[in-house]
Amino acid sequence: MGLRPDKPLDGETAPYGFDNQTKNRLQHLGKHYQLQIRDLRPEDAAIYQVRVPDAGVSCTELEASAVLPQVVVPLACAHCGERDNAVLEGTFSGPCPSATWHRRHRPLRLSDRYEVFVSSDGLTHRLLARRACFSDVGRYSLGTKLHACSAWLVVEGPTGHFSQGLADLEVQRGEAAVLSCTLTSDLGPGAWFKDGVKLSAQDGVAFEQDGLEHRLLIAHAEGTQAGRYSFGAGDQQSEATLTVHEPPVIAPDMMAKLREPLVVKAGEPVTMKVAFQSCLPVQATWSKDGAKVAGGNGRGAQVAVGDSSTWLCLPSASRKDCGQYSVALSSKGGSLQAELTLQVLDKPQPPQGPLEVQDGHGAGVCLCWRPPTDDGGQALQHYVVERRQAGLSTWLKVGEPPADSTTFTDAEAEQGKKYSFRVRAVTAEGSGEALESDEVLVAPEVLPGPPPPPAILSASSQSVTLSWTAPRGPGSAHILGYLIEKRKKGRNTWVAVNQQPVPEKKWTVLDLRQGCQYEFRVTAVAPSGPGEPGPPSDAVFAQDPMRPPGPVRDLQVTDTLHASITLSWAQPDPQDGDEALGYVVELGDSASPQWSPCHAGTVPGTTYTIKGLRPREGYFVRVTAVNDGGRGPPTALDTVVQAMPVSVCPKFLMDASTKDSLTVRAGDTVRVPVHFEAASMPDVTWLKDGLPLPKRSVTSVKDGLTQLLVPAARLADSGLYTVVLRSLRGEEATYSFRLRVAARPRAPGPILLREGTLGSVIVEWVPSPDEADGRAAPLHYTVLTRSSPHAPWRPAAERLHTCRFTLVGVLPGHEYHFRVVAKNELGASEPSDTRQPWVVPRQPPVSTADRVTVKAPSYQEPDLRQKPRFLVGLRTHLLPLGSECCMTCAVQGWPRPRVTWFKNGQSLAGDPAVYSTDLLGVCSLVIPNVSAEDGGKYKAVAENTLGQAISTATLIVMALLFNLHLRPSWGLGLPIALDEITGEQLLA
Repeated sequence: MGLRPDKPLDGETAPYGFDNQTKNRLQHLGKHYQLQIRDLRPEDAAIYQVRVPDAGVSCTELEASAVLPQVVVPLACAHCGERDNAVLEGTFSGPCPSATWHRRHRPLRLSDRYEVFVSSDGLTHRLLARRACFSDVGRYSLGTKLHACSAWLVVEGPTGHFSQGLADLEVQRGEAAVLSCTLTSDLGPGAWFKDGVKLSAQDGVAFEQDGLEHRLLIAHAEGTQAGRYSFGAGDQQSEATLTVHEPPVIAPDMMAKLREPLVVKAGEPVTMKVAFQSCLPVQATWSKDGAKVAGGNGRGAQVAVGDSSTWLCLPSASRKDCGQYSVALSSKGGSLQAELTLQVLDKPQPPQGPLEVQDGHGAGVCLCWRPPTDDGGQALQHYVVERRQAGLSTWLKVGEPPADSTTFTDAEAEQGKKYSFRVRAVTAEGSGEALESDEVLVAPEVLPGPPPPPAILSASSQSVTLSWTAPRGPGSAHILGYLIEKRKKGRNTWVAVNQQPVPEKKWTVLDLRQGCQYEFRVTAVAPSGPGEPGPPSDAVFAQDPMRPPGPVRDLQVTDTLHASITLSWAQPDPQDGDEALGYVVELGDSASPQWSPCHAGTVPGTTYTIKGLRPREGYFVRVTAVNDGGRGPPTALDTVVQAMPVSVCPKFLMDASTKDSLTVRAGDTVRVPVHFEAASMPDVTWLKDGLPLPKRSVTSVKDGLTQLLVPAARLADSGLYTVVLRSLRGEEATYSFRLRVAARPRAPGPILLREGTLGSVIVEWVPSPDEADGRAAPLHYTVLTRSSPHAPWRPAAERLHTCRFTLVGVLPGHEYHFRVVAKNELGASEPSDTRQPWVVPRQPPVSTADRVTVKAPSYQEPDLRQKPRFLVGLRTHLLPLGSECCMTCAVQGWPRPRVTWFKNGQSLAGDPAVYSTDLLGVCSLVIPNVSAEDGGKYKAVAENTLGQAISTATLIVMALLFNLHLRPSWGLGLPIALDEITGEQLLA
């Protein structure tokens, strides 16, 4: 399309666009073209031509008189005194006889007080307001349809008059109306007038006064109350006009008539008339389904409005004219809207196509269509189906299907011939146009082929659900249904499941024996008969299905190398599903969201190593549990796993058997194992007191274990040993322990005996030389006695830390031989014996002459009976093999208790390997040569006639070869308490 004005573009194509920003905007709606010119100016006047392809050229003229002029000099605000004249003036760019004046946005009514003057050239427009009063105050405007200007008129009244006069008022009927004015001073009682007649309360109005303000109130304004109102006080008066607008009214009988649909036949003229009542001019706007109806073009709808009615005329009604119509009546008094419904009856349209024709292969020809889009306003009665043989011109009626059916089967069509079919819809208005099909050939009968093997959808102990697809090939286009058969696996006889063909391709087989395995097959049935049976399905057990397992738990990476990733996981929670029979491990590239299995079949265990990976490549990993019920939800790692060795900082593995202090006997072999963990083998360094180990010390490293081996421990081997682990990246871990090498103490010096108090002897000796050696182990002394050179030695005192001992209860005439032995935790020293025994001479007998008889006073002995109790109990002993053990306790009681010794619950009475002593309540059990079998729990039981007391202790025997793990909880260089170790830790 081209747009050509004759000027001002000199016959050239005028520029135009399709948006609101261009000067010339072109709109195209169907066959309607519209040109809009923005900012219309006189120079836009011209002859415009429009050229449309295949439609010729059309032209129209835009006259200069149609171009409205613009405002050149706008209105200016005017000020005047009350009762003075006021002038408002504006100028246009050209003559504008259609310019109008407005006051307060309403057209100004000209009167003897308002006059309009136009200059001889038609450019200047002037408004004269005579005898201006306060009600004239407001905004005045001058304009055309496109251009306007406005200004204020201000009336300034003198002192003693109205500060605010009455103002004209327009209200709708039934609304409240208030007229008010305000005096500048009190002028005495005032009065209200309407059209010159004084008003009172009986006239339906109310009066109010608030100081100098006077108000006239009308609660519900009626048309009879419109008029000229004034208020007078003294010799002053203010006037205003009250206008009451009444909306149009439609009679009730007309409204009832409009509620009933208007029914006409297609092609007939239609007139829709609405009568109303109104005392003001009325404008009518007709709409259909919300869209305005444009009338008056001479060919379509016609809209007319009279004094008391409006009507819409349609020259020839059609189905598209059906709908909901509404008419809006508006006047200055208000608006009113009424609605009515138009129904146009016509013949139905043809059924919707295409008309599908299918060969039923012996069962006839099947037709299918859709209902018509428009039934013509009447309900369908039925359809008419007709058939025409190819080469003939006559249509033969073959059936009348009901209105609710859109299919029909022509069973009379002959096979091997071509036919055309057509269908018409029939209503009370008659039959509509026909929907016609293409020619179709009715083929001869062919049996259907075998369906594919049926698929097993689900199985339970009571039923199996099957599904299958239709067969392909000739004879398979029109299938009436299917026959299902079953047999037990391994049998040759097939049993029918259904007697009549089922049209669905899904069926649930019942009446099955639980636990048996079945096979199924399907046969297609066509109008020509049943076809060949299809192949059997997979064998399935009639048993309840398993639930898919739940998600695996605790999925983690246990190891990664340059080309493999090792995973481990836990079995799914039994509450989330049935037991898993295997697992599927899948791998996903970090750059692709696709998952691919890492193996064939399933993984039976809960660990798997993925091999053949690209070094340092990132992968996503997930694991899914599976069983006969299907796959469970997958569990995936949240982060990308890289195929590279795991970087683990070296660290030492500590447990309860690890100690950080060790004491061994000189000459023994020392072996100290230290376990550690690291991703790659670190550099292991052993140090002694911060320096490299002596050459005689041997170390080894293998598979996370490093050991220190000292073949024959010396005192010089004592010190602080440190193991340093250093990785390739410079990460270090250190562990230290203290080794103390000790020997059995040397014998103490000579023994000196001297007399003490009556019945006692003081034993003193020279200390062992090891007491002065700071590297030696702490020692103590044991004092033993015997009554003759051949009698066995019996302990008199143990664990003495001084070189002095007092033996009491020495009897005159008895020999006492003494032996002192130095002991430490590794054993006893050589004994130091007295050379001569200690003897207290016997006293000579007293003669009869020398005897003196003394009569003792009589007294009653007190009751000293007491049940046994231990004053000093037994203590646990830690001794090496071959040393002497002496367990001592002190017991009190009267009568004097008898002490019995037990080991591990067995009495030691008569045991030749041990002996016991009881000296004035100090009881001892001596084991001269301790062996490994002597270790155990010992018990001393003291009994008399009043009861018994028990004291227990444990003997721990150490081997000569130490193979100890150091424990960090023991401090370096501190002695070992017996309650911190067990026999299992010390025996090797």
